[in-house]
This record gives sequence, C-alpha cells and structure tokens, in this order.
Amino acid sequence: MEETVKIMERMFSVTGITLSLLDGDSNVLCACPAEDHRIVQSAAGINVLNVFRQNGCDLLHPLILFIDPGLLLGIIMPEKDRYILIGPVSPYIHSRSEILKAVSHAIHPEFLQRFCDRLLQQPLVSTEKMKDLICLLTRLYGLETAYENIQYLDIAADNKVDLASIDRQIFEQRESAEYHVPQNFEQAICAAVEKGDRAMLERTLFSPVQGKIGRMSVNEMRQQKYAFICLATLVSRAAIRGGLEPETAFSLSDLYCQRIDLLTDPSLIQNMTMTMLTNFCEKVRENNKRPDTTPVIENCLRYISAHLHEPIRLDDLSLYCGLCTRSLSIRFKEEMGMRISDFIHMEKMKEAKYLLRHTDYSLLEITTILNYPSQSYFTQIFRKNFDQTPLQYRENRKSKPAGI
Repeated sequence: MEETVKIMERMFSVTGITLSLLDGDSNVLCACPAEDHRIVQSAAGINVLNVFRQNGCDLLHPLILFIDPGLLLGIIMPEKDRYILIGPVSPYIHSRSEILKAVSHAIHPEFLQRFCDRLLQQPLVSTEKMKDLICLLTRLYGLETAYENIQYLDIAADNKVDLASIDRQIFEQRESAEYHVPQNFEQAICAAVEKGDRAMLERTLFSPVQGKIGRMSVNEMRQQKYAFICLATLVSRAAIRGGLEPETAFSLSDLYCQRIDLLTDPSLIQNMTMTMLTNFCEKVRENNKRPDTTPVIENCLRYISAHLHEPIRLDDLSLYCGLCTRSLSIRFKEEMGMRISDFIHMEKMKEAKYLLRHTDYSLLEITTILNYPSQSYFTQIFRKNFDQTPLQYRENRKSKPAGI
C-alpha cells in the first residue's frame, strides 16, 4: 500500500486531480489530497464499486462513469480488492448549483462546499484525457491497459457505450448513400419563424421531404434529443432576426432544451418540437404587432423584456432611456397607449402564462421568479388580465392538446 500511496501522491501533484483508494468494502484507505479521506459517504462508494463489478470490469478493464450533469469518474483496480477513483472531473465548467445537485447524495454534508470549491478549481478533463490518465496509472502499477479495454458507462442512460460501434455506424451510413435533410427545408422553417407566420410553418412541416437527419448518436432517444437541440438553436436565432429580444429567445430555447432532456418517450419529443416552433412563431408575431415606437421607447421596451424576472423601477428605466421619469411616462403613454406599470404587468403575465403552460413550477415559485411581493397579489393581477386564476388557467390548458 505504501507504493500505491506514493504513486497517487505523484499523480495528484502533477495533475491536481483528486484520487481515492478504496478497499473491497468501499472504505477509503487514503486520498489525495489527504483531507479528502472522509469526504465520500460509504453508500456512494459501495454503489460505485457495485457498478464496476456488475459491468465485468477488472485489473485490465477499467471503467469511466458519466454522471449527470457532465462529470466523469474513472475507476481502476490495480490489485485485488483495491480500487482507485479518479475524479470526479469535468470536460467543461459547471455552476456550483449543478455540482451540488450531482454530488450532494455522495458527499458528507459538512464537506460539500469544500468539495465544490475543489472541483471548480480542478483542470478540465475530457474523456480522452481521462483515458490517458487511466492508462498511465495502470502502467505505473505494471499493467498494460489498451484504450479499447476501457469501458464507458452512462449512469443516466444505464447504457454501455461502444465507441467502435459509432465509427461503424458512420461508415455504414456513408455506404448506404442516405442523404441529409435538404438545407432549404431548414431555411423554410427558419423563414416562417422569422416572419412569425404559423400557416407558413405548418405548410413547411407537412410537406414531403427527402433525406434524413444526420446520425449523431447510436441511441435513438438521444438522437432525437440532439436533433431537437440543433433545431432550437436555429429557430431561436431566426426569432431574433425576426425582432424578438435576444434574451427572450435564448431563455425560451434553454427552457425547451431543459424540458426535452427529461423526456423518455419519442412521441413526446415530436409534440414538443411542434410546440416549440409554434411558440417561437407566436412570440415573433406578437412582438411585430406592437405599434411603431421611437428609439427611446424601444430601449424602454427592450429593458423591460430583459428584466421581467427582476424588480423594474421607473427610476432605473428613466436612467437607462436618458429621460426624466415624468417625460418617459408621458412619452410611453402616448406611443404605447398605456402606463408603464400596466405594460410591465402585462408582459409579466404573458411570461406567467408560459410558465404555467410549459413548466411544473408552483404558483409560489412563479410568483418569486416574476418578482411579485406575494402569491395573492400575483393571482390578483393574473385574474385582472385574464378573468381566471392561474390554477384555473393551468387546469384548462391540461385538457387541451399540445400546442402553444
């Protein structure tokens, strides 16, 4: 064990990546850095070792686990009943909240914040770099592990990934001469969104099209999700070109991608695709129905749209637009036909309708998101605008087919 500790310490000093040595009962025998030996909860260690064993891993067949939301954990067995955990690491930067959500069940609560700090400071490590680290470590123990012997398991999908099969599928797709969906089909969808023209969008979607979407995953469910994300990226940019506020378009795209990530039924993805496209169309159309405004009031509208989830004060608006509060209020009423406060409520209520339709947020959560002082006040404003309570609106929408 003394030699093992020396190897781990050298590896940590060079890479800055945490390592832990566990016995067959998941007891942490040592860790680098040393203070980490008490961080991992025993139940989490047992789960990891069980996954390693159940997937037929051994001395010459290490394992890389993919853990949502994008963490990698390497596991090798340098000798019988001894296991080294490498990481977790990530190929990209995560927020603290993402890390907490991913590891809170595995780390002792008193060490959770310190663990997050360390993970945020660690170097970024791709899957390929993780493979290199595993091969290097096994070689230091006198073992020879080939790249192709390293197994990769996606915990969320509970699915082993055979990287060779991906190369094979790409070759077969090329040989079969199946062409991609023509670019003009994508352009027609984006043009309909950019114009806010739902009829044009429906004509495009229901027209016969030759070709298939490019193969991005060997997993059919993941393939559909990837295709959805690509489409969301295209139409959000089209909506911006059509005049939709960029922050609104990006937020809408993000929310749809987050929702699609949770789905497990391919038919629901198809419904969500239509819902997303029509929603973008409607938002562009509504935005373009607004009366012509001067640059000052356009700036005012842009500020309101970008800050719907924050308190919007008249003083801040006037400072942003370069007018005193009285002059801005008069100009706004003349051009928009309503007071600034009424317009802010109207825009927040549109956002509320979207959240009620497309999320599972509670009324209290929506009240907080839209920065209303109380749920009762939020309900009062909603009823005033739509002649029904938020809960009535949500229940009525549940009874209707998917759409905007």
